[in-house]
Amino acid sequence: MDVNMAVQWLFAPAQRPGRVGAEVELIPVTDAARPRPVDPALLAPGFDAGFVRAAAPSFEPGGQLELSPACRPTVGALVRDLGWMLRCAAAIASAVGVRLEAVGLNPYHSCADVPLRLRTPRYLAMQRMFDEAGPDGRRMMRLTASLQITVDLLPGRAGHEQWLVANLAGPPLAAAFANSGWVEGRPAGIAGARTRIWQNVDLRRTGYDGRHLDLLNPAGAYAAFAAAAPRLPIPEAERPSYHLSTLFPPVRPRGGYLEVRYLDAQPLRRIGEAVTTVAALLYDTRARHDALDLLLPRAGDQQRAWTEAATGFSPESDALLSIARAARPAGDSVLVSGGVS
Repeated sequence: MDVNMAVQWLFAPAQRPGRVGAEVELIPVTDAARPRPVDPALLAPGFDAGFVRAAAPSFEPGGQLELSPACRPTVGALVRDLGWMLRCAAAIASAVGVRLEAVGLNPYHSCADVPLRLRTPRYLAMQRMFDEAGPDGRRMMRLTASLQITVDLLPGRAGHEQWLVANLAGPPLAAAFANSGWVEGRPAGIAGARTRIWQNVDLRRTGYDGRHLDLLNPAGAYAAFAAAAPRLPIPEAERPSYHLSTLFPPVRPRGGYLEVRYLDAQPLRRIGEAVTTVAALLYDTRARHDALDLLLPRAGDQQRAWTEAATGFSPESDALLSIARAARPAGDSVLVSGGVS
């Protein structure tokens, strides 16, 4: 299978669309006035079998804890279950003197403080390649945390609209949910410091300038983006499917669903709002069309839009949130199978 065929599979629609999912990343630090970074080896022994089955916990290269539960049929069910998982994770951490920071960027430490915890060939090669573009690749790997939201990809025109809305909504939603205003123990000067870091990571792999987008040919543009990105110098990267897993655009097609990657990690009280907003914009037909009317005029200026978003401001944020709120059915946090065309 070559890259073009692999990309076509990534854009294949879900067989039974309507689910929503989330991966929640948290930054563990010691629960002290002057927190220290935490090695995953301190937390992992406290994960009991029930927690592992439900939350599928894992660790990112800098030791960030990631919870990856299975998708749910409604936002309400997902948020309720995430609340239980986050409370369990907090209790496990507290038992060993650790607290979990729900922020987009480690507010206390630098790369000098946080080593590369996962020293696999993949992450070592990635670090070397990111170093060629500057220091923000290391910062991204070791210091950042996100809330990633997944939504099933609809067939045909609706799926095309979902892809465009998910991407073009990135800057206004990243600004609306900016949660990374501290760096190395001091104010960062901008609310979206994590977004600014992503802008400075190798754009050949991240596309934070819109280079992976085309309004008429999503799969073709993404295949060209993938072909232009250099492969990691490890044997696995010769496989097109593996190479595609080493690309980190704001939205990643995953074969049957879209992975929205641009939101900072959020406290529990805002996770429901964030997931509901994304699900409403991508599943509700009217919301998608209204969002496209709002966002398409700036589709060709994604680099400037992401630069604005890092400051915590986007001129479209309020209007986009209003569109999402108008799409929410009464009485639930969004029944995501509703409004599917």
